[in-house]
Amino acid sequence: METEPSTGESRLQDGTATYQFEPDTPLSETVIAAIASESGMDVLEIADEFGPLYDAVDPTALDSLFQSTGQTERSVGSVTFEYADYRVTVDQTGQVLLEDRE
Repeated sequence: METEPSTGESRLQDGTATYQFEPDTPLSETVIAAIASESGMDVLEIADEFGPLYDAVDPTALDSLFQSTGQTERSVGSVTFEYADYRVTVDQTGQVLLEDRE
């Protein structure tokens, strides 16, 4: 799972970071890649260090929630959960916002 950000990252003044990835990338992969980028860890180390993503959120449900099909557009909204020492917020645009839980 070697996902790289397409537009990079933005660091906000309050210590949060936002990541924007390709629209075709599942949000569950986007979350892992954003955390890996922020923490400096390899994407494969994330689950070893913090447990699998599915302990925090159902990755399949997350992916399907904001997935567009030929018949429907992506759902509108966002989902927030805690994983890997971050409060993670993802939205229908593929943006991932990471906030330190401290």
